[in-house]
Amino acid sequence: MVYELTYSRGDKVYPVVVTVKRIKNIIFRYRDAKFFVSVPRYIAQKVIYSYLDRYSDRLLARDAKATSPYVDDQLYLLGAKVNLFAGEGIKNVFVFGDSLYYKDEKDYDRKMRKFAQEYFTGRVRYYEEVMKIRQPYDVKVRNMKTRFGTNSRKMHALTFQVRLIHFRPDIIDAIVIHELAHDHNFNHGHGFYEELLKYCPNYKILVKKLKRGEFA
Repeated sequence: MVYELTYSRGDKVYPVVVTVKRIKNIIFRYRDAKFFVSVPRYIAQKVIYSYLDRYSDRLLARDAKATSPYVDDQLYLLGAKVNLFAGEGIKNVFVFGDSLYYKDEKDYDRKMRKFAQEYFTGRVRYYEEVMKIRQPYDVKVRNMKTRFGTNSRKMHALTFQVRLIHFRPDIIDAIVIHELAHDHNFNHGHGFYEELLKYCPNYKILVKKLKRGEFA
């Protein structure tokens, strides 16, 4: 038997396709903006919703990693669509107006990493001053698979996923503030969240948009 439900998460409503099978465990998948749930017989809808509350963020986060910032012939950069001009690279120019200029894929990767590192470093320096952090952090950019940002106490360095540069500035700031909040609270306890929400009150909303792959 197959039937449909709807599930609200934040400001979005998702279709949920439920398939009843001869199985023992509940199985969740997310694709094409829908949740697909396989359930054993006689499972109440409230149980399905409770499992969605528990696992939906994880499923949406996986989907966000697969979401492409490319739309037709454009690309999201800092949450805004820009035009791409491949094969027209100028040595020291990448962003000009609402367009990106690069010679080839290698040139694009080099320039994008440089742009991202400079942007992230600027935001880190700004919030270090706001949050009264005395020792400036080293800022790095990497292609990380599971995280958008990390804080290394040993190296006193912040590392950001290069893909983060495609999201709008307040989403990027939320991740910057998160990592800097670990300067005094190297865990996710009460003190950490008190510090985080002091400087980013809508952190939870912004991170949900990030996990969903909402660039703009």
